Amino acid sequence: MTDTPAVQMTNLEAILRLSVDTADGQALGSLRHNNAVFIRATLTRYFGSGPLANQAERVLMLRMADRARSYDQQENADRWFARYATVECDRLRNEAIHDRANSD
Repeated sequence: MTDTPAVQMTNLEAILRLSVDTADGQALGSLRHNNAVFIRATLTRYFGSGPLANQAERVLMLRMADRARSYDQQENADRWFARYATVECDRLRNEAIHDRANSD
């Protein structure tokens, strides 16, 4: 999942493109590539390693694309990504705990 996208862009460029088109694969790929180390560390902290973390990564990136519309251009794009990726991982973990509790 850390393959270099065909068109590399900064986090700011990727977020701005995703704010217009959440399905922009090049922008999403750049965002994933630029933040690969942070994403992996955060997912490991919340989900450990393995299939659950890999599944969570796909959902995280889709949610980050959806969140791009809330980006304020006055913000630092790198900090924005780190803050909301952490928020979304926390939300995903809580959803998983809730789903597991309700399935018992």
